Amino acid sequence: MKEGVLSIIYGIVAFLSVMVLIFYFMFDQKKKPLFLALFGCVAASNSGYFLMAICNSLAVAKLANAISYFGGAFSMLVMLLIIYDVCQMRKRPWLTWLLIGISVAFFALAASGDWLGLYYRSVSLKTVNGTTHMIKQYGPLHGLYALYLAGYIVLMLLCIGYAAKTKRLSSPKYTTFLMVTVLLNVCVWLVEQSIDEEFEFLCVSYIVTEIMLLLIYNMLCDYGIIRPELGVLSVQMLTQLNTRQIDPGALPSGMEDMFRSFAEKAQALSAAERRILNYYVDGHDIAEIPDLAYISIHTVKKHNRSIYQKLDIASRDELMLYIELFRCCGRLDELTGE
Repeated sequence: MKEGVLSIIYGIVAFLSVMVLIFYFMFDQKKKPLFLALFGCVAASNSGYFLMAICNSLAVAKLANAISYFGGAFSMLVMLLIIYDVCQMRKRPWLTWLLIGISVAFFALAASGDWLGLYYRSVSLKTVNGTTHMIKQYGPLHGLYALYLAGYIVLMLLCIGYAAKTKRLSSPKYTTFLMVTVLLNVCVWLVEQSIDEEFEFLCVSYIVTEIMLLLIYNMLCDYGIIRPELGVLSVQMLTQLNTRQIDPGALPSGMEDMFRSFAEKAQALSAAERRILNYYVDGHDIAEIPDLAYISIHTVKKHNRSIYQKLDIASRDELMLYIELFRCCGRLDELTGE
């Protein structure tokens, strides 16, 4: 490549990574902490690549290398946690802390560089066409980092496969989209190993990956498949609750806010809408309500649309799941106002 072109590309990619983080923080109303963490990790990783490309000191190069590894190591952890949410699976606190501990350990190993001779035996710098590269002699434990990354990839794929099998992912297209998102970095890494160009193509695929994850997460939220206000409690879990497969006492944290919010929305229903809601609470089907309320089926459907809009739900099935949730937790009076 021409003089300094790689450095410019690294700079552009790092700038884009930081801008994605800033725009998400400023303009996305959901502002999910995991996505902030993912965007932060990707920005750190790509900033490390850029710093490496323009530095002329071995000490600075080692720092840049550590920054890149920080972003790369923890972005895999955050990606897995996001996929857990997208797949509507409940995260166990002990498992999360275990994964954090493992990530910290592998980051410390990679960031140690040639300090102990374990990850790198030695490092030096060379400049090619105006771009600085670190020349590395690998140590005996260097291969463990590849196993670390492969382990996260396998966990993500297993999570997606299990979610598809148990119908937590309601459509094959969501499963396929997630699979492609996870395998994208693997494919890029394999291509990178097969060419001679000394450029970290992963810095670009990281940005694509984070955007793809954000797109599918927001898509599932928009369709009501993921309900952020429920935490990890999803429509799938509500269905299990409806069949008494979940202990109400073991519901996730944050449920109190959900109960209060939904009950407050129910209080905003008109008298006619509340009457329709109470019929559903009593177990009546939509076909029975016209005779019970002395109104037409078209009027019932009109009230239903207004109820869904005011309660911020997508369908009668979802309404019935909420009703059953309140019933199973002994809080149905908060919903009916009785």
